[in-house]
Amino acid sequence: MNKQAEKLFNQGDKEAAVKLLVADLNQNPKQLPEILQLSTYLVQAGDLEQAEELLARSLEIFKDNQDLLYNLGNVYYLADKYDKANNIFQKLVNNDYAFEAYFMMAKTLDQQGKRQLAIMYALTAVEKSPKDLQSNELLADLLLANGNFQEALSFYQTANKIQPTAKFYFNMALCAMNLKKDYQNYLKQAKKLDEKYYLKNEKKLADLQEFIKKQGDSDDRQ
Repeated sequence: MNKQAEKLFNQGDKEAAVKLLVADLNQNPKQLPEILQLSTYLVQAGDLEQAEELLARSLEIFKDNQDLLYNLGNVYYLADKYDKANNIFQKLVNNDYAFEAYFMMAKTLDQQGKRQLAIMYALTAVEKSPKDLQSNELLADLLLANGNFQEALSFYQTANKIQPTAKFYFNMALCAMNLKKDYQNYLKQAKKLDEKYYLKNEKKLADLQEFIKKQGDSDDRQ
C-alpha cells in the first residue's frame, strides 16, 4: 500500500491520492496492493467506471486473484449490475473466500428479489463472523422484511450489543409489537439515542399499531 497516497486520501485530497497511485502504477503496473488501493479510492470517489476498467485489466495480469474479484464484484453491485456481481460472489463463495463474499452475495440476492436465498447467505456470513456488525444487521433486516420477527429480534439484539443504534432499538420494537410482547422500552431507548430517527419513523410504528388492532378486531368478530 502506498502510505503517501493513503495520507492524502485520509486528508480529503482524493484527487491527489488517485493521481499519485496512477503515476506509480504507470511505472510498474504489477503492484497488486496499489491496484487494490486505487480501486477502493475510485469507488469511494464515485468513479465506478474507472474502477471497473482498472480491475478488469488487472485480472488479465493477476489471473482470478480473489481480492481483485471481490473488489470487482462490489463495483458491479454498486453499479446495479447484479447478475455480474452474483457470478463473481458465487465464484468466491465456492472458493470459501471469506465471510464478506457471503455478505455481499446476500445483498446481491436481495436486490434480485431472492430474499429466501439472501437470508441463507447472510446467516452463513454471521456464522463465519458472529461479531460482524453489518452481517448481523443485514440478516436481521432480511428476517424482519420476511416476517420472521422472533429471529429478527434476536439478531437485532446481537447487533445492538456490538454497537447500539436507534435503528436497532426501533426495529426491535417493531418485532416485539408483532410478537405481542412489550416494546415500550425499546422505543424509549431509540428516542433517547436519536430523536430525529425516531420521529422520522414514528408513522411506521403508528401504521403497524393500526394494522395489528384491525387484525385483532377481525379475529374477535370471527
